[in-house]
This record gives sequence, C-alpha cells and structure tokens, in this order.
Amino acid sequence: MKRSLYTYLFRNRDSFYLYNSQTGFFSEINETLFEALFNEDIKSFDPKFIKHLKDKKIIVEDGHLYDYYHLSRLNHLYSMGNNDILGLTIAPTTGCNFACPYCFEGNKKDKRMTSETISDIINFINSSNRYKELHITWYGGEPLTAFDIIKSIVLRIRSECQIPITSQSIVTNGYLLNQDVIAFLKDNQFKNIQITFDGAETNHNKTRGLKGNHMPTFHKIMTNLDRIVTELPENTRISIRVNVNKKNEQDFALLYNLIKEKYPQKRNLVVYPGFIRESNTTDMYMCFNSLVGKSRYEFYKKIQNHGINVDFYPQIYNKGCMACQNSSFIIGPSGELYKCWNDFNHPEKIVGYIKDRKITNPSLISQYACDSNVFYDVKCKDCKIFPVCNGGCTWYRNKNIYEGKRYDVCSFLVDDTILEECLLAKPIEKGEKVIKAF
Repeated sequence: MKRSLYTYLFRNRDSFYLYNSQTGFFSEINETLFEALFNEDIKSFDPKFIKHLKDKKIIVEDGHLYDYYHLSRLNHLYSMGNNDILGLTIAPTTGCNFACPYCFEGNKKDKRMTSETISDIINFINSSNRYKELHITWYGGEPLTAFDIIKSIVLRIRSECQIPITSQSIVTNGYLLNQDVIAFLKDNQFKNIQITFDGAETNHNKTRGLKGNHMPTFHKIMTNLDRIVTELPENTRISIRVNVNKKNEQDFALLYNLIKEKYPQKRNLVVYPGFIRESNTTDMYMCFNSLVGKSRYEFYKKIQNHGINVDFYPQIYNKGCMACQNSSFIIGPSGELYKCWNDFNHPEKIVGYIKDRKITNPSLISQYACDSNVFYDVKCKDCKIFPVCNGGCTWYRNKNIYEGKRYDVCSFLVDDTILEECLLAKPIEKGEKVIKAF
C-alpha cells in the first residue's frame, strides 16, 4: 500500500492533519497515524481501519497510484468527442459604444454580421443531427449595439432549426439594457447576464467612458442594473464581474458591499473579481500589476477583512475548456471561427469559416486539445492538488509551449503554506453568501 498522491500531511503547532484533494476529506489525526502514513508503514493497523483508509482514498494499492489521473483523462477525452450539446459564442459585431483604452478593437474597423452570415449559422446548426441542445453566449464588441442582429438570429433558430435553444447568456457592458432589451431577455429565458465594471465609480469612469465624448457610464449601468434585478426572474443569474489588478484592488470590496447593501435578498445576483491578466513589456509573463499566485490569495484575504465571506476550502474541479471541446466555437461577425475567446478578432487564430465548415488551422486545434491541455503536463500528473486545480488557462499554456513564454498557470494552492491556511480557515456557515477563492 502507498499513500495517495493526493493525500497531504502537515503539522500545525501541536496538531497533526490529513487532507485528501481527491475526496475533499480533511481531519485532525493523532501522531501515531501521522507517522505511519508519512512513512507508508500501516501494516500494524487493523484490517477494517486499513479498508477505511482505502475507501477515503488516503492510501492506494501498489500499481494504482495514477488511477484517478488516468480516469480523469479518459473522461476528458470522452467528453471532447461525445458531447450532445452544441455551444456557440456568437459575436454579432466587433463594434462597441465604449472607448476602453485596453480593448482589442483599437483602431480596427467595426464589423457587423450580415444576413448571409446569419443564414450560414442556421445552416451550420442544421448540418448535424447529433446535437440535442444548443447553448448560445452573445459576445462582442458590445453585442447590444447589434441587438437587431441578435433578435434576428434567435427568431430564425427558433423557427428554422430542430435543435432547441436550452441556454442563452450575454456578456455586456450594461449600458444599453433598456426596456426592449430586458423584455427580450425575459421572453427568451436568458440564464445568465454578465455585466462588467472596472472598479468603483471613479476608476470605472476613467476607463469605461462612452466612445466619442468619453462621458461617464457608471451611473447609467447601475440604473440599468436596478431594472434587470427587478424585472428578470429569479432563475436568471446576474453576474457582476469587477475587473481588478493591484492598482484598483481596493475597489472590489467597495462595489461588492454597495451592491450587496442595495440588493440584500437577491440570491441570483453574484459579484466576483475578474483578474486582469496583463503581460510585461516583453510579453513573456504576467506584469507586476497582475494578481496571480500568492498575490491573488492575498487579495482574497484583504476583501475578507472588509466583511466579505470568502470560501477558502478547495473545491474539486471538472477539467474543461471550450478550446478543447470539438462541439464549441466562437463565431465572429464575418462567419470566422475561433476556439478561444482570447483569439477573437485575431486573423491568425481563425480555425475555419462557418460557411465552408472546413478546418483551416488543424495545428492550433490540436495544440489546444492535446499539447496545451492539463492532461499532457507531467508536472500536473504528480501534483498533490490536481483534483482541485482546473489546470490553468489553456491559452496561456499554449503560449508557454509554442511561443516560449513563462506564464504562471498554477493555482496558489501549490504553495504548502497557503494550502494549509486555506484548510484551517474558518468554515463557511450553510446559507451564507460567499465568494469562492477558486
């Protein structure tokens, strides 16, 4: 018998602890058991107790050390090719009503989806009978600047396609959420509305001003938030993403508490940090202002000091990314196809066109699905927190492998000190509204 790869032993002051990331089991233990597990010498224990340790995956039989890893990999490979859900992220336009200085648009020309491309989407959806459900996410640019196109596509899918739309979401800046839009979201049973802020009012207005006159937008978005919170049903998740880095990290608690106090009873309203991933000047790794690794953990500790409940206990992750799924695509306004949101509007990352339905960049698809995947990283295979880590961003993994970059994709839980602090953190009471640190 051997101690599982995912069994972690540690001592804190005069106490001894055991944690298994595969099962989530965590317990204080006596020194005798600690020593036996540490030395992998358990022959003296009662057979019933040994069976108990095996059932908890604390120990495993010789030759079965990597069973969990290999089973996870098999499940991942199976899901890649046997998903009966077609997931489409559709960008009806690259245009936007904001002039955010960091946006991918820059001075690029705005593109809007044509009726011909809409017809190509309908034909693409109807080209296969293997899918049972259609999940759509509306993206951009700012998708609501092309609200007429969104309505046209949804109407045609409902009237011309056999696959039912079972889920719709939208990523928006929130400025154009007027009554007509809200009625459409309600009538078409949108499951998730994501609105993005760049911090509290002052910092948000510095970067998220209107295109042309740079007028502030914070107040208008908050007014629109009042509308959707009031008018959309409780089963519509309203996600407030707050972009943060070291320069504005103090804003998160301010905005979180503002929204929490304004809508104390709304369980479907979620505020969470969106960590801005900025590269250094040589584009080799994350810059100093990015909250990665230990600095991200420190961010969660800081917001906890502002009265925000943070759940630090590690959660088991299902490994997955749309870049690795053969049934998920991003469709640009010209009908171009991408595999990752980060690739959108970059011509060299196009993997095909919806009109042709042919793969034009098989090497990139293969890189995402295989080489850049967590299951092809030797370091991940032997990591004690593999079950609770999502493996990091596939897009950044790809840059490390094929462009020689040095981006840190690991969870802060790889640090033993942080892992122990997370395990010993105060438990969250049932029913409390929390932010998960993972």
